[in-house]
Amino acid sequence: MAQWLENEQFGDGSDGNYAPSTSTDAPIDSACTGTAGTKSLTATNASFAAGQMILIIQTYGSGAGYWELNVIDSYSTGTITTKYPLNTYGSSGSHSYVTGAQVLVVPQYANGLIDTGVTVTGKAWNGTVGGIIAKTFNGTLDVPGSLTAYGKGFAGGLANSSNNSTGEQGRNISNTYSRTYVQNSGAGGGGTVRLTNEGGHSGGGGAYGQNGTDGVFDALYQYGPGGQYGRGGVAYGSADMTTAFFGSGGGGGGVGDAQGGGTTGRGGYGGGLIFLFARNLSPVTGSISVNGQDGYTGAYDQAGGGGGAGGGIVIKTLSGDVGTSKVTAAAGAGGPKGTSGAAGGAGGYGRIRVDYQDSVSGTTSPTLSSGKARLSSGFFGGVV
Repeated sequence: MAQWLENEQFGDGSDGNYAPSTSTDAPIDSACTGTAGTKSLTATNASFAAGQMILIIQTYGSGAGYWELNVIDSYSTGTITTKYPLNTYGSSGSHSYVTGAQVLVVPQYANGLIDTGVTVTGKAWNGTVGGIIAKTFNGTLDVPGSLTAYGKGFAGGLANSSNNSTGEQGRNISNTYSRTYVQNSGAGGGGTVRLTNEGGHSGGGGAYGQNGTDGVFDALYQYGPGGQYGRGGVAYGSADMTTAFFGSGGGGGGVGDAQGGGTTGRGGYGGGLIFLFARNLSPVTGSISVNGQDGYTGAYDQAGGGGGAGGGIVIKTLSGDVGTSKVTAAAGAGGPKGTSGAAGGAGGYGRIRVDYQDSVSGTTSPTLSSGKARLSSGFFGGVV
């Protein structure tokens, strides 16, 4: 079990104060694999070092959503030896990390200030690593600026530059797709073609905390023969975020005559993930967001893409104030149609979870899930 000493989850402050300028977050990270109950993680990055706190998460594939914190005891090329065994307990059961998992270093700051006018953006998910912002603060985190993983989650499905073609599904926790109107778990389905050389049907919205919306129609295309609109994805995960996921991508729009290509008619990307472990969280007056990306507009007779789903935010604090609708995991809107075709369906919102020891106040969009827990000692990780 990953048994943490008192206050270890808030780090030791060894990285000093966090006062960034506008930037893209660039964590030390790697793909990884590891077996439950062992202290060994296969991962490669020359910047891994003893004493670093790490977050391990199964981004997609078998056991998708499992996550935990640990500490690097030592590193030799290709192998992290962890301070604690990889989790073997909790409501989600024993799990190992397989293809689709990643590990990233979680900086251990004393205090943090993301100042007014400063925007820190998450690193894009590239199919192996990225999409995640994770930080600890042994003191106080203050956010009058912006911390965002907007559109950093699973990719939206492409439309196609070929005549009379079906849009792709968005990507999701299986990281697979095909050109079909049926949703693949949380991912929005792609739109098909109404009739040969006619306008396309639109892509469905991606899902996470809420179902995505089916592709939208105008009267001309709602009842026409020979096509299918993309279906919205189906919600997944749990409110307590013992498993944590990116938002799924929206489906791509269908194409009649090929006038599109590139990003036209593409589904929106889902939102990424933000993990914040702060002993104290000052009232958020700026923004912390993992919103899904809007679907793209179709071109000519290309339908619009579905919106991406909002991602996930996990905050653990002794005492915190999330402000008033400053912490968001909003859905992306469906993309407008081209000259003909139809508009894409909206994505679903994501998930926000706050675990606190003393108090939490404020409101979020969507409404946060919260739970009172002893955070100053005991067991800690994604599946406690």
